[in-house]
Amino acid sequence: MPPEITEDTIPTMLRIEYPYMPPKELRGNSSTRWQQKSGVKNQFQDATIFRLREQNPEPMEKVNVKYIAYWCGQKIDPDNLIIGMKYALDCLTIEGIIKDDNSDFIQSITAEYHRVPSRNEIKLVMEVTEN
Repeated sequence: MPPEITEDTIPTMLRIEYPYMPPKELRGNSSTRWQQKSGVKNQFQDATIFRLREQNPEPMEKVNVKYIAYWCGQKIDPDNLIIGMKYALDCLTIEGIIKDDNSDFIQSITAEYHRVPSRNEIKLVMEVTEN
């Protein structure tokens, strides 16, 4: 018999969808200077915080983070994608969802790619699941 599903056994999950990849200025292979990055970083964080507040999340103890990229054209290397999402991840701490963004609270970060046929279908999904 399967285990009983209760509110306590359902993992908490946040799902944020962006209609674009992380801005190129924020990715790991960018040579953009900090002053130029600052405005882009602030806009990206504002967009992330807005999306988080729409979901009104409760604080989480330990989380797994998964980035799902729907992409056409040349792929962004997984490490550059993860680096580009650093400022979105920081928003989890800024908003008090997790206490810190170190390995005591973030247990894993993964990136997954799915090819889509057109640029109109490009998007990035950030899923945050509590352990």
